[in-house]
Amino acid sequence: MVSVYAWPAMRVPSVFQSDRRGVFSFWLTLVLAAFALPARADVLIATNGERFVGTVIEETTNLVVFQSGLSGRLTLYPSEIRKLERTGETNAPAPAPVVVSTNRPPPTAATNLAWLPAGVGHDGADWVQLKSGEWLRGQLKYIQDKEVDFDSDELDEQTLKLKNVRQVYTARRVYTLFEGQEPMLGKVALSNGIVTVLGPEAVSQPLELLTGITPSGGKSGIHNWSGKATVGVSLQSGNNKQSTVNTSAELDRRTPNTTLLLDYLGNYSDANGVQNANNDRVNLSYDIRLDRNWFVRPLQFEYYHDALANISYRLTDGVAAGYYIFDGNDLEWTVSAGPSFQYTRFATVETNQTDTASTPAGVFESNFKYDLTSRLTVIQTLQCIVTKRDAGQYTHHAVTSLEFEIKRHLNLDVSFIWDYLQNPQSRSDGALPQKSDYYLTVGLGVRF
Repeated sequence: MVSVYAWPAMRVPSVFQSDRRGVFSFWLTLVLAAFALPARADVLIATNGERFVGTVIEETTNLVVFQSGLSGRLTLYPSEIRKLERTGETNAPAPAPVVVSTNRPPPTAATNLAWLPAGVGHDGADWVQLKSGEWLRGQLKYIQDKEVDFDSDELDEQTLKLKNVRQVYTARRVYTLFEGQEPMLGKVALSNGIVTVLGPEAVSQPLELLTGITPSGGKSGIHNWSGKATVGVSLQSGNNKQSTVNTSAELDRRTPNTTLLLDYLGNYSDANGVQNANNDRVNLSYDIRLDRNWFVRPLQFEYYHDALANISYRLTDGVAAGYYIFDGNDLEWTVSAGPSFQYTRFATVETNQTDTASTPAGVFESNFKYDLTSRLTVIQTLQCIVTKRDAGQYTHHAVTSLEFEIKRHLNLDVSFIWDYLQNPQSRSDGALPQKSDYYLTVGLGVRF
């Protein structure tokens, strides 16, 4: 549902109607005055050094409830708080006292973004500072594709946009890859747009040349893996009985210049005992980034099943080369193309018709991602396959999604899916499946 609000018209005093410069000066003064108002930002520093910026919702002698722009609502005991700073308050009653640890010197003023936690470089943990001034303590999982995946002590795993990160410090040696160079092993300090690798010799490069940072550099390790799962369910009973289930899952493993991606998409729907959707799609790909613009895909495999399209299963295996059309903080768009081989087994066929089809194929893919806001992202993927006529001749799989971040690892996903097969294979009864299938799915997604 979309709601539209109309503000009532405001009558402008006649003295301004005859003087446009006066009108402009009037509104400019209001705008400047609004910006001049101090923004309230309370600061909470945990005993482990993590620093959060937001608003104190409730404060008693036994409990503190804090609303952070990054982490949402936090509920902490006073023993977990080193310091609580309030700003922007006037004529407010004194809150109940909070007992905090005083075994370390107090930090500087809350508005000082140059403040550095005492544990950086000394406590065996990695640290990340956001441009809001918040500090997270934990373990860095990777930096790649303009994202920072960080496992925080207090907030668990967070996927942050690199453009929102001010500083990164690692406590252990990690693998770092810059464009056109070999991977380097050493502790990393990222600050003021400069990435410094502290190895046998310190190497500093602009952030724009960074390809990726991972803990293992290609070796096995659980910290290289991350993923997402989304489920949407709709049930109806009464005069009509209908059930619909839409599921998708994604699992990826990253090194500084490679990405192994496994994803699944399934749709099932039943109305009054009659199936009107039953399909599964599994994709496996392995990308090696060569430089800022080019990557190769030595592995590109897909399994597809669609009972209503008369496809028992379809296997497509090939290779591809790809190019980054855009690779910015808010916009990423890649395209790839390459040769493949496709094998299809049909569920049923007419008499004297073969139930399999083997064919060389050409595969083209486009992946588009744009951050509309800090929480709303539009994602568009397109896969086109050209084959021989008896294998379908032309197929495409197009998905357009809106992904809204609700809180931490929880997303609301709305997707429109269009599957198209130019020449479907007729069934044993002579019926010809429809060329196009459309799906509109709504589900909750969890990142891990």
